[in-house]
Formats: sequence, structure tokens, C-alpha cells
Amino acid sequence: MQNPAYNLRRVASYLLGFVLFYEPFMLFNQLASTFFVDTSFSSIHVPCARIPLASIVTGDWQYASPISLFFCLLLAVSSLWFGPLFCGRLCPAGAFSEFLGSLLPDKYKIDWPTLVPILPLRYGFFVGFLFSIWLGFGLPCIYCNYYSLEIFVNLFITGQLLNSLASLFATFFLANIFFGLFTKGGRGYCLLLCPVGTYNSFFHLLGRFIPGAFNMQVRKAACVGCTKCEHGCPMRAITMVERKAQIKRSLCIVCGKCAHNCPKKAICYQSNLGKETDEYGKTNY
Repeated sequence: MQNPAYNLRRVASYLLGFVLFYEPFMLFNQLASTFFVDTSFSSIHVPCARIPLASIVTGDWQYASPISLFFCLLLAVSSLWFGPLFCGRLCPAGAFSEFLGSLLPDKYKIDWPTLVPILPLRYGFFVGFLFSIWLGFGLPCIYCNYYSLEIFVNLFITGQLLNSLASLFATFFLANIFFGLFTKGGRGYCLLLCPVGTYNSFFHLLGRFIPGAFNMQVRKAACVGCTKCEHGCPMRAITMVERKAQIKRSLCIVCGKCAHNCPKKAICYQSNLGKETDEYGKTNY
């Protein structure tokens, strides 16, 4: 049974992400500019975490925007302690593709984890992205679903099409149609291709070693194996083992949809200091 209050909170959080990071609002830039002098033009590129990650690897981090470097650090710290909250509760691009994925029946969709090894592909693409500039493959902006969505958002709001390349249109189609509309969960791009999502998930994995860090947890004694959490997870991060839910921390974006769908309230978002006894089991990392 759908909870209107939960759905309203999700919509509100993604709208907040839109206001924080998208033109014409860019409130994150305005707030960060009170602490940093940034000469970058006001756009979605200022808090970009993609290019600075590649620049750090190639040794050119000093040329990156101070705001974007700060954003990379903020993502790392927040993901370490609280999980990939940006992905699961703020990212408009991920939310849009997830919404498109809800429009078709599952029989028309691809369930990627059943077809390909997710983690090798995910981290393999991430490594390739980091070295793409160093290897001479040009700017990763042209493969960015976040930027491609901005182009169409501006077209819808202002009626003006931003300067763009054909590759950005291809990226929009790939991220939102192929990996959105026709992908189970609607987050195929997040699952396989998004470098920021992989970056956030890496620090979320490290959070398992940090006392007090938060993650989604399953009380196995309360789990009845109904599979509602598994089928509802946009990141396909839940599997059933012996009729009990297990959450793969390497894929989870702590969106809370599993907890919302669970009829027995067997899933919750809490600190690892509040774990149940062994009777309830542990999440699958």
C-alpha cells in the first residue's frame, strides 16, 4: 500500500536537489561562494564532482573549482557516515530516470543484475572515467546524464536550448530511455555508469568500519520473505536468501523505498551501533 506522505517527502527532497544544483537557482553555489572565491560561471558545472575526480587522479586537481573540490569532499564524508544520500534523496537526474522506469510494466524491462556482473562493470567504468582525460578521450561532460538532463530542463522552462553536442542527446536517451524507461527500477545509469554514484557507494562501503555510521538494515526475525522490498528497490540492491531479505551495501542508495514497502517494518535506516542481535542477522555487504 502506497504511503502518500512518503511519496511527498521523496518528491520534496528531489525538488530540493533541483533548487540546490540546477539553473537558474544553484543555491549550493551561492552558499559555497560565501566561503570560496570561484571564478567559474554559474552553472551546473560549478559543483560538478565528475571532472575534479578525474583531475585528482591525473594530478591536475589544482585547476579544479574550489567549490567542486569541496563538493567532492562533502560527498565522501556524507556517504561515509550517512550513505549515498545525494543519490537516493537529492539527485534529480536519478529521480527522473527512476520515474520513467515506473511507467512501464516489468515484463517490458531489463533486469541488469540477472544478465551482467554489476560490480566489475560499475567499478571498471569508474576507473575508465577517472583516466579518460589522461588517456586523451576528451571531456566526460558529454557522457554526463546530469548535464544532459539540464539541457532539456532549460528547454522546458525557458524555451531555449543550451549549447550542446549530439553526444549529449545520445546520453539523455541512453540514461533515461534505455536505462530508465526500459530498465527494472529505472536506475540503470546509476547502477552501471554513474561515476559519482560509484564514488558515493565506495565510501558507503567503508562506512561499515566506522562506529556510528548509518545504513539500511534488515531485522531478519521480522522478515517474512514477501519480496516487496526486492521488487521495489530501484537499484536492485536486495536479494532473497532463504526467504530473508539481504541488502547489498555496495549498491544501496539509502532511498528508503524498501523500508516503505515492507509490510512488517523489518527494514530500517539506522546507525550500526543500533544493530539487532545476531538473531536478526546482518546486511549483506
